[in-house]
Amino acid sequence: MNFRYRVTILFCICLLTRLCFVAQYLDSCDSIDFALGLHDYDISRLQPHFPGYPVYLFTSWLFFKLFHHDVWALVMPGILCSSLTIYPLSSLARHLFSERVALLTAVLYLINPLCWLQAERPTSDAMGLFFIIVSAYFLYRITFSDCDNNQSSGKKIYLFLGSLCLGLGLGVRLSYFPFIILWMAVVVYLTTRSIHLKKHSTFYGCTGFIIGISLWLFPQIAYIGWYHLWKNGLFFSHGHFTDWGGSIVTFGGLRRIACLVRSIWEYGLGGWWSGSSFFRLIPSFVMVISLLYSFKQHFSYRQRWFLGMYIIPYLIWINFGQNVANPRHILPVIPILLLFISHGLCKAYEEVSRDISIRRSIFLFIRSFPGFPPNPYRERKKREGSLTAAYCPLLFILTLIVSMSIFSLKLVIRYHHHIPAPIQLVQFVESQFDNLSTRVYCSEDKRFFEYYTPLWDVRMVRNAAQLNFDLQSSIDKPQNILVVHVSGEDKQFGTERLSLIMFQGNPYTDGLYKNLFLSVWNNL
Repeated sequence: MNFRYRVTILFCICLLTRLCFVAQYLDSCDSIDFALGLHDYDISRLQPHFPGYPVYLFTSWLFFKLFHHDVWALVMPGILCSSLTIYPLSSLARHLFSERVALLTAVLYLINPLCWLQAERPTSDAMGLFFIIVSAYFLYRITFSDCDNNQSSGKKIYLFLGSLCLGLGLGVRLSYFPFIILWMAVVVYLTTRSIHLKKHSTFYGCTGFIIGISLWLFPQIAYIGWYHLWKNGLFFSHGHFTDWGGSIVTFGGLRRIACLVRSIWEYGLGGWWSGSSFFRLIPSFVMVISLLYSFKQHFSYRQRWFLGMYIIPYLIWINFGQNVANPRHILPVIPILLLFISHGLCKAYEEVSRDISIRRSIFLFIRSFPGFPPNPYRERKKREGSLTAAYCPLLFILTLIVSMSIFSLKLVIRYHHHIPAPIQLVQFVESQFDNLSTRVYCSEDKRFFEYYTPLWDVRMVRNAAQLNFDLQSSIDKPQNILVVHVSGEDKQFGTERLSLIMFQGNPYTDGLYKNLFLSVWNNL
């Protein structure tokens, strides 16, 4: 069975497993924004918020015409693109290392907890990852594949397609813009080093990139207007970096570094962390050994250059500008780490197999001399030792695949059946209180009330001062005043001494906002 057939089988398995555990709810404020945007696209009303995610929303709108269901329409692009990602990812790994590494990388991607979970969610991350990996594959082929003059036209197509996919990917998730650095580095490299593409690399690269961006930017400008798009972009960016976006301005220090490491290791790779199950120590041990063994190997210049240009700019960006407590932001890093893990395991297997063959050849050569006495016991022990050494890397691979499959399967089953914390909150308030005599104060969770219970009086505040000001400005005082906040915000809302009801969330999908608290405000 050749390489393409094996990858196609993995694609089918990936697609089927993702279809089995589709999300049943809109689990985040972003997904609520996307759902509202399906029916009335307006970034000034955060439907969705800037930059508007035009490629993702347009694809979801097409699925909405087919399913007439908000959640399915928003999830299907991620499921389809997440499954298709196996093709460019395995091809990239094959050209970087070997076919064996490529197949193992595809298997680990299929069962990775974060990659699997993000494909089930009504968000744009899985679709954005697909375009980034496709772009990276074409850019690597154009940069380091050996082509002669007769194949230069093929390299031009690779450059154009890689640039086009990157431009389209920014229409899915603009926060993946650090990969522009990889694209620029490739174009500069081709301009200065390539003999056959020296005159055309800048033209083909820029043309593909501009077309990719134009396919979503110009329709968006025509629909919204360039002034309103620019104004909303400045307003949203200011709030993201200085207030609620989780950047280094609002959440810094060593806690931020620890949170980033935890997001990558525990939530991204499924490694063990304090408070998690000891069962996860098994895959953690295998992954650590594999990564160390991979980094110990000698990488060629092209491997170091390309992988460094891929991963370093994005890591710098998420460390300074993104909410590191939200695991989905580190999604583009995970496939490369899986590639390193696969490389370490396969390299260990190859070296052990080669060493065994050499030892066995030397032993048989010495045994061929006349008069060398046979020793059946020693021969049997050496044969058993050789088999043990040969099976050790295979045992590591099998252990990692089985343990990670069990963990990821339990994770997506729990996600499929678990009711998100904001929806638990909405259902509880709706069942326990009367909407005519109740007012709810909350922050971003207001979007859930607007979507599921639009007739309720829900107002957005960020602290007790804003809450008191709104109450004093109101003509009618409601009978029930409910305050909703997340973990760690009890002081700023003045709810330390009030009885609280907790709604537990999922740290893989909610990050820092995994738990919501509801209290009855009596400080009138």
